Amino acid sequence: METKRIKPTTQNVAQPDSVKLEDIDQEKITIKLCNKYENVKIGIIIPAYNEEKNIENVLKKLHKFSNYDFDIIVIDDGSTDNTCQIIDNYNVLLLKHEKNKGNGAATITGLKYCRENDYDVVLIMDADGQHDPSYIPYFLDKIIDEKNDFVIANRFEYDYQGHSLKKLCSLTLTVLYLILYRKKVSDPTNGFRALSSKVINKINLESQYSVTQEMLFKVLPYFKWKEIPVKVFQRKNGQSFIKLKNYFLKMIYMTFKFYLLPKLRNAENTVNR
Repeated sequence: METKRIKPTTQNVAQPDSVKLEDIDQEKITIKLCNKYENVKIGIIIPAYNEEKNIENVLKKLHKFSNYDFDIIVIDDGSTDNTCQIIDNYNVLLLKHEKNKGNGAATITGLKYCRENDYDVVLIMDADGQHDPSYIPYFLDKIIDEKNDFVIANRFEYDYQGHSLKKLCSLTLTVLYLILYRKKVSDPTNGFRALSSKVINKINLESQYSVTQEMLFKVLPYFKWKEIPVKVFQRKNGQSFIKLKNYFLKMIYMTFKFYLLPKLRNAENTVNR
């Protein structure tokens, strides 16, 4: 399957007024972006399931923003609406699941494609239109200039108007990772992320629905990472398919599988030496 690229269309990079990254020289990024990243193979993964009312707006924003080459890779997770037909109208790569397997499985499919095709940096964005493409330069700066392996967005730096139960879920996970790894992840449920080729090639993900958290279990102890503050757009159509009760149960399972079980195995191996 041939990857199609969106080509540069403008000269200046749109910078979000809301970003408060004092350590980033915004003018420097704007000047260097077009030529600095032209030799960097960048992929943007967008898992999508029944997003016919949102996906076109997402692709239009990415197309307008594109000041340099990157590959947009949409993974259709068995949609039963017109998502695929809409995607076909745009210059993107479409990977398809015949049946719905879950957001995690779609993300894994995209990461596998990027690993097999030697991408240097991969960003993950939602198909519901909440993630603002104008933050892409800041993700790239953190990965490429500052040599981080993983970057995650943080909505809570600003007045994020999310559902109170989802905020509670995020706070609970923040406390969990702080206890387990002594590292504070301010917005662990945020799917807006960037990964270096080092992470893409070294971690194997398997969770069909909770890959966002499995990723943190496997990244936090071993890789250099950063957060960047972002503002998000409110979802205009549809609703999240995350069920909080199921999410918490999965987190208990994942804590055992990806944290406690490896420690028990390491202890057993140490005793048997």
